[in-house]
Amino acid sequence: MAQGFLRSGIGRLMLALMLLAIAPAMLLLWHMAGQARDEHVRTASALQRQAAGLGATLAEALLAAADRMLARVAEEDSGWADHPGACIRRMRLLAEGHPFIRNAVLVARDGRAICSDTGAGAEAAPVGGPAIAEARRTGRPVLAPPVISRLDGTVALPIARGIAALRGVPGDHLPAAIVATLDLAWLAKVIATGAGVDRLARTVTIVDPDGAVLAHWPTEAPAAEAALIRTVLAAPAGAATLAGPGAADRIVGFAHARSMGLAVAVTVDRAAATRAGARHDALLLWLMVLAGAAGVGAALALARGLVAQPLLRLAEAAEAAHDGAPSRALPSQALFGELETLRRAVARMAGEIARRGTALDATAAELERTNHLLADLIERDPLTGLANRRAFDAALRAAWSRGLREAVPVGLLILDLDHFRQFNDRYGRLEGDACLMRIALLLESLHLRPYDLVARIGGEEFAVLLPDGDTPGVVAVGERIRAALHEMMLLHEGSPHGIVTASIGAASSVPFGIADPRVLLASADRALSAAKAGGRDRVVAEGLAAAA
Repeated sequence: MAQGFLRSGIGRLMLALMLLAIAPAMLLLWHMAGQARDEHVRTASALQRQAAGLGATLAEALLAAADRMLARVAEEDSGWADHPGACIRRMRLLAEGHPFIRNAVLVARDGRAICSDTGAGAEAAPVGGPAIAEARRTGRPVLAPPVISRLDGTVALPIARGIAALRGVPGDHLPAAIVATLDLAWLAKVIATGAGVDRLARTVTIVDPDGAVLAHWPTEAPAAEAALIRTVLAAPAGAATLAGPGAADRIVGFAHARSMGLAVAVTVDRAAATRAGARHDALLLWLMVLAGAAGVGAALALARGLVAQPLLRLAEAAEAAHDGAPSRALPSQALFGELETLRRAVARMAGEIARRGTALDATAAELERTNHLLADLIERDPLTGLANRRAFDAALRAAWSRGLREAVPVGLLILDLDHFRQFNDRYGRLEGDACLMRIALLLESLHLRPYDLVARIGGEEFAVLLPDGDTPGVVAVGERIRAALHEMMLLHEGSPHGIVTASIGAASSVPFGIADPRVLLASADRALSAAKAGGRDRVVAEGLAAAA
């Protein structure tokens, strides 16, 4: 029927009129396509510049995180530096604590490497004396010139932090600074793999202000040529199109990490970066041709019902499915030819997107529940449900800091169940666990203040943290606990008392000066030892003077 229509005069006339009507639009679309290609290049350039800027920001954030780790180690008690084994373990913990840190070295004032994460004195110090001296003098992080690894030839960036505790003590053999070498190759890989979600193959190059290439990813990619380096060093940030090897052009975006004195360049193949946009333009071109043809003559009245309207509804449904909006109703009746195939494809696509959206929502909700559960498990004792040692230490530090600021006391009770090993030996570990759970329920039932904390800090050891608690108040809470244990009358035939009892050490102090929470913990622990030595089943308190 279509061939007969085209053989007729009216058919040929309508075809000629349609071609005449479409021709100006086609020329205009051709011009717009050229402008769109330029826009795609500008968009791709902006994306690469953004990726480079994010890479530079990431580099500075990683540098700050590494420096914070160095600062914590540099400001703590450095007694471990006198013991090679402890020194090596401390350096390994530092090197393994952040993926950006490749190696960690403790350096003496005479420039000698005291120990490193690879062994005692295993490496020469990666920085010179001036950098060490500046780190000691200023107390701030000092970036040294990049160094080349003798093992694999990669470049690393050293950063030094002076040892605060020994700053006023003479002696060239003493620790002067902690030096970490930052893995620039790892940084380049992270920037390359995380630069975007468009799955484009990107090349990341890190250069110093003198134009030397410090890192390049992927390593098998062609090395950065002089034109790229000149472009990167010409401005603080920007993007440019460069002629690549052969006939392939590339788009490069770059930015400078000022705190590190480095520049990050992200390079992508121009054709690959603009391919998706070109395909979109081609599809848009054909859709506009169909829309133009639909506006010609009386034949469009029929074409509108058979082609344009169904096609528009399919496009709206596809767009709604793409945007996650409520799905538009698809044509219920069968369409003709390829439009029916398209209708079925869009229906399948909309159904699949809806199914995946529902599954994604369920997964997100499950992930959120799991995250809440994990966060709770991290700070909860799995047997008793009380706060664990990690949560107790954090609460003790917070209470101590508040007491130091506001000059208010911090109280602490440490409970140790008397003769609990004999309880386990006589009744078995299952009964021992049941006993611990009953003790936990008892402690929780004391109706302490909302900001007090009950925790299990060891096998049969419990702790009660009492912010604002002075010594009489802490002892009173301890006596309440001891009395409650007696009232519970939990049988213990292996104990001289015949029931489960506890020795309780009580301590309270007002934080002052450079003292830390360990003073209070040690005071309560000594009081606990005194309670055990005095016959158990009692509360013993020790003041701050005795703890000191």
